Amino acid sequence: MNKFLKFFAKTLIALLGLWCVVASVLAIYDVSLYFPFYISEGEEMPYHRMVALRVTILLTFAFYSLKYLISESRQLYPIQFLDTILKTYFFSALVIGMRFDVAKSEYIVLLLFLLMAIFSHIVSRPKLRRYYYSKFSD
Repeated sequence: MNKFLKFFAKTLIALLGLWCVVASVLAIYDVSLYFPFYISEGEEMPYHRMVALRVTILLTFAFYSLKYLISESRQLYPIQFLDTILKTYFFSALVIGMRFDVAKSEYIVLLLFLLMAIFSHIVSRPKLRRYYYSKFSD
């Protein structure tokens, strides 16, 4: 079961990473790709999504700043950062969505982020993350 879960999480993360690269390249050419597959040319990004992204970046920065101040020598794995971003985005977009009274279809997109956050949380647990430790690490 752990191998399947790990494979599924890696596949999900790879697809999300690929989506991010494609969305970044398209943004250079003034084409916006909204999650999951909505393409708009020249149209502005919905305000509530921009606010959710901004809040996510700010809260993630604040979280890791605090974490650094408390335990500066602790290692951080990429899956932990991704897990933090996905959780923070889900909760901030949920609160902002309720605040701005967005369409119900926006909450379906949030369910996808919730699923990705759950999988990244499961994979980033210490029991499964132990595979990445070196026997010589501290």
